[in-house]
Parts: sequence; C-alpha cells; structure tokens
Amino acid sequence: MFLIHAHLAFVTKYRRGVLTREHLDHLRSVFSDLCQDFGATLTEPDGW
Repeated sequence: MFLIHAHLAFVTKYRRGVLTREHLDHLRSVFSDLCQDFGATLTEPDGW
C-alpha cells in the first residue's frame, strides 16, 4: 500500500485577487471529480 500526498498551489501573478468565488466553486467541483476518479480525498484549505 502506498500513501501519496500532493500539494497544489495556485498563485496569481503579483498575487492579485483574480480568482472569484465562481472560479473557486468550479475548481472545487473539478478537483472533487478527479479525486473520486482516483479514490483520493480532497482536503480543503482555509480560504476556499
């Protein structure tokens, strides 16, 4: 059995707030679907 952790960070240029609530909701949906496909767990950080 293997235990693999992945950390993804999305940083915008000059750290401007370009990701709106709609963007974040869409990303959450996409990441959730991918995690289900691979049998993984999505752990959401603060700020989502």
